[in-house]
Amino acid sequence: MKVQYLKSASVLVEHEGVRVLCDPWLTDGIYYGSWYHYPPLEITPEDFSDVDYIYISHVHPDHLDPETLRRLPDHIPVLIANYKDRFVHRILKQCGFEQIIELQGHRPYRLADDFFIEVLGADFCDPALCGHSFACQPEPDRITYALDTLAIFHGGGKVVVNTNDCPYGLTVSACKYMVDHYGKVDFLLVGYAGAGPYPQCFEHQDEEALMLKGEQKKRQFIRQCSDYLEALRPDYFLPFAGQYTLGGRLWHLNRFRGVPELEDLELLFASERSARGIASEMVLLNSGEWFDLKEGIASSPYRPISMTDKLAYVERELSGKSYIYESDTPCTSDELLLKLQEAQRHMIGQMATRGIRPRLHDWNVYMDVGDEEGIFHVPLTEGEVSRIPIRDIVEPCLAVQLDAKLLKRMLERKAHWNNAEIGSHLRFKRAPDVFDRPLFTALCYLHLPSSIKG
Repeated sequence: MKVQYLKSASVLVEHEGVRVLCDPWLTDGIYYGSWYHYPPLEITPEDFSDVDYIYISHVHPDHLDPETLRRLPDHIPVLIANYKDRFVHRILKQCGFEQIIELQGHRPYRLADDFFIEVLGADFCDPALCGHSFACQPEPDRITYALDTLAIFHGGGKVVVNTNDCPYGLTVSACKYMVDHYGKVDFLLVGYAGAGPYPQCFEHQDEEALMLKGEQKKRQFIRQCSDYLEALRPDYFLPFAGQYTLGGRLWHLNRFRGVPELEDLELLFASERSARGIASEMVLLNSGEWFDLKEGIASSPYRPISMTDKLAYVERELSGKSYIYESDTPCTSDELLLKLQEAQRHMIGQMATRGIRPRLHDWNVYMDVGDEEGIFHVPLTEGEVSRIPIRDIVEPCLAVQLDAKLLKRMLERKAHWNNAEIGSHLRFKRAPDVFDRPLFTALCYLHLPSSIKG
């Protein structure tokens, strides 16, 4: 069995002549125009038009990129989890794919005579981690309520595990299952970085405080990666996923994201591996290179990037990029107010239906689109959305700065809150400075009901 690294979370797994393309993101400008690859792309979706299968782990654009998928032949079978929510299936249908195979958990699917894939949901029940983003799992062997999934490839006596973006805390039961059923993991693809808006999009006292938060975030994700290594004890592991560069007017936020370069990982992992007795060998691959599990060797030694070249490229080539909403027709403040009022009623209904309960029950949410008439106050419970002077903000509060055109898109379901966050398009000020996950989950439902057109 061989694993080829492409970009970010995009890899190719091959065994017995059967090739599975995983989470292909092979274009630039996802997340409404802010995410780009570095080093620049030297491969295209068309280079993989002859693969036998595509596996999609979850709905986020750096794993399910419609532009990449539309450039691949629509007769290729696509493997996904048997999701309760149909987001992934719906997007794949819109991309024209004819054969979408929904895999039930804990049931391996045969790809070749001695080549199987098994897909598990990251749905270990821990509301403190998921924030009620999905329901507690009533039927783990049939469907998954989770957002993300991991994949197990096995054949020829080898086991490859692709964890994608799954937080370790939500895969505790999945890891135990893998140890019990497969015993030994030969090769682990594991995330080492977080791609969210924190800390770069949150107000901090100064740049020094922002950099400190970034360092803390790096350590947090290195620990999570090490949790996987300790639980599964693979022979080899490939740190991947979450590798992107911000373009457009947000390019200056890159240095605050708290995402280490691959070249820094050996040092960052050293203390964790020593303290936990982890003997797994780290593998770094450049785009297009392979690791052969049978031989235990890579197709080429890793070639480090030049940070000087990267910074020059980002400023020269990426800083001037535009975002897709910037060319939209402007809307008035009164139009936004009416849409927000309807969207707030929908959000409150979804919070009740889905059991979404922020830890602080009296959060005040504010939307600031740079309107001279004031900002929008969006109550999470009683009261209607209103426009108030910025001086009237009260705590506890989450104040969000964003482009009015992007807000309109989100309210009309043409953009998604979570994708706007991940794309770093939203700026946050919160007091107290605590992460209340159910609050952010609730805001994902701040949009017009599907029965109302924008």
